[in-house]
Amino acid sequence: MLSISKLLKKTGHQIFLNILTVLGVSICWSLFIVPAIFLLPIQWAIVFLILTFIPSTTAAYAVMHHVLEGKKYKFGMFLKSFLRYYRRAFLLGLVYSLAVLIPLSEWWYYFTINHSYFIFIFSVFQTYLCLTFLATQVYAIPMLVLKDCKMLAAMNQSIKEFMGHTWYTIGLFIQILCITVLISFTVIGFFLLFIGMLAVFVLNATRNLELDKKKETIIEKSRIEQTV
Repeated sequence: MLSISKLLKKTGHQIFLNILTVLGVSICWSLFIVPAIFLLPIQWAIVFLILTFIPSTTAAYAVMHHVLEGKKYKFGMFLKSFLRYYRRAFLLGLVYSLAVLIPLSEWWYYFTINHSYFIFIFSVFQTYLCLTFLATQVYAIPMLVLKDCKMLAAMNQSIKEFMGHTWYTIGLFIQILCITVLISFTVIGFFLLFIGMLAVFVLNATRNLELDKKKETIIEKSRIEQTV
């Protein structure tokens, strides 16, 4: 299995080779994000993001997967992928939204209404649980794209991969958070590069697990043949 550092190097090379697609995908994705950030009131922005954020992210993953497979990008592919995966991605987005809104609402309650020590501890514990849950779902969107499975199947598979490769997944999750924070400081870079870069990285990380499984299967078969 490739380490996270080697995955980053591989991802950087693939991004360089497919930079125009990365830019195009990121711009298409940004068209769904810009209204929520700059145009809509906060209440409507939250609703808009719940409706479109994960579906548009899944579409970006689907396009980058298509390109990484050596196939050519076709005009309108992002929109087609958005519509194709919308229902499954929307349901997944609802689950993600709850995992984000629950701790945010708890911290809002602590800072604005109740400053008690108990609420602080409860907020910390709730944030830990939600972050852990999100870490178990790192592979859910890639599974929707790579295996074209249903939403619950993708979530279950992601949990299985987390349980089987816990420290690898935690390292991946931390890298995702770091990349998100760092690139967010450059607003233009965030809208032009972020989702395309992230899609390549997470897809590579997910494929890395599949390659590891294949190697284990080959080794197991050779052991069985030797014993026979």
